[in-house]
Amino acid sequence: MTARLALGALAVLLAGCGTVDGTATPGEIDVRSLDVGSYTTVPADIETGRKPTDGPILEGLRMAGAVVFPHEVDPALTHSWGTDVLDTPQRASDTSAISNVNLAVLQRHRMLVGFDIAEGTQAFDKAKPAIETDARITRVVLLRFPGAENAKEAARELAATDFGVSPDNRPVPIPGYAAAQAHWRPGIKTIGATFAHGEIVVSLFLQHQSPDIDALAKRVAAVLDAQIPLLDKFTPTAPDQIAHLPRDPDDLLRRTLIPGPADQRIAIAAREFAPWTGRAGRHYRPTEPAELGAAWDRGGVDSVAHAYSTTLFRFRDEAAALAFGTTWHDTLSAAAHPVAAPEGLPQARCAERRAGSAPALTRCYVSFRRYGAFVSGAEPAGVRRQAAAQFALLANAQ
Repeated sequence: MTARLALGALAVLLAGCGTVDGTATPGEIDVRSLDVGSYTTVPADIETGRKPTDGPILEGLRMAGAVVFPHEVDPALTHSWGTDVLDTPQRASDTSAISNVNLAVLQRHRMLVGFDIAEGTQAFDKAKPAIETDARITRVVLLRFPGAENAKEAARELAATDFGVSPDNRPVPIPGYAAAQAHWRPGIKTIGATFAHGEIVVSLFLQHQSPDIDALAKRVAAVLDAQIPLLDKFTPTAPDQIAHLPRDPDDLLRRTLIPGPADQRIAIAAREFAPWTGRAGRHYRPTEPAELGAAWDRGGVDSVAHAYSTTLFRFRDEAAALAFGTTWHDTLSAAAHPVAAPEGLPQARCAERRAGSAPALTRCYVSFRRYGAFVSGAEPAGVRRQAAAQFALLANAQ
């Protein structure tokens, strides 16, 4: 599964209302009979939790649907090296793809928000610097500015500041992109490039197996070839409207199990509590096993919501949601094994997985009509209650 789907459960699960609402209709499960523990099964009013920080993150999540996935350009980049919304200039300057000397540039040109994705041919190893590996890496950062002129000047200054970090840097022309500003240090197997397109600056960092500048320049051009058409389809939200972006645009977050009471006020956070609509949902597409990715594709997932230890998918129809769960259960890795599912939910699937010395993780998949969800945690009985509560919540949200 993708890295985000593997996020652990909350260390502490807040207590909530333990009653289960709803009325069963013929042929449907009576959710009132399910053991949901202390989890709430009442759909949340997502809009009442609005926070001042929500707007930029929501716009960044929209940009997540406009960024090119590096593996779409280079299929060998099968390992995720992370994704994130960059909701402030400080956060953007702290990422390795944007030199920390560029904070002033981002602030001066009033950067609004960004989105960052990186993938490589090898798994990310935090104990080993990337430059010491022979991995191919592509990192794409989209930076949003208030207007095209701001973006154009920001791209020029970002490139100039980064270029000035080392006297050994040399400019590199990018085939087909005369306006792209790229540089490398001879003998080093990485390249940095910036390119302004409308209100967005595309910042790229690529590593090759060897210091082959021609190969690096061609790879930059290939990424831009794929990225620019996606930006052409993207409509940036007007700066004065970002604060008003809907928190639950596809009506999925209110259907997603949240530890604690239904009336809690939670800020939007890309990694903890967020809607991933349209193409942005593909950041949750499983990459392995291949059969599970194929089931996702066949299922026509068009929106995803994530809330702590719960991830909810909206499939094309009920059959697709069921088929995805079956495929997941039938293609478990050697490190995982099936475990008991919640009583009363015959179509639910659960498994336990161990990874080295880390505590075992239990994950369950439940579906209701066209929705399917994973819940996870360290305590199997608690995860079964989460699964039952998620099913009940989906039924009650109709």
